[in-house]
Amino acid sequence: MILYNTTFVVEDSVHDEWLPWFKETHINDYLNTKCFLGARLGQITSHAEPGFQTYSIQFFVNDDLTLDQFKNNFLSDIQQKSLEKFATKVLSFSTEMDHLGDFSL
Repeated sequence: MILYNTTFVVEDSVHDEWLPWFKETHINDYLNTKCFLGARLGQITSHAEPGFQTYSIQFFVNDDLTLDQFKNNFLSDIQQKSLEKFATKVLSFSTEMDHLGDFSL
């Protein structure tokens, strides 16, 4: 399994509008592509910058081929929706990780 992680840095000036939109609409834009098995959202509390809130979302995908299909067929349109709504008040970057395991007591 692959974790497709995107970190969002959100200006405080749009945060109260962005977070509900992100949770109610934007995550579904990703999931409705049928490329992902699910997602996990978290707020980054370390490395806080005054005037900004930072979030990380991890989407779970079975394989490289499916992730490539997502990036080639859907990602640009999804990014464009955010850019049209929030311009540069929300910045993001993505990373990909191989899922090696889950551990607990």
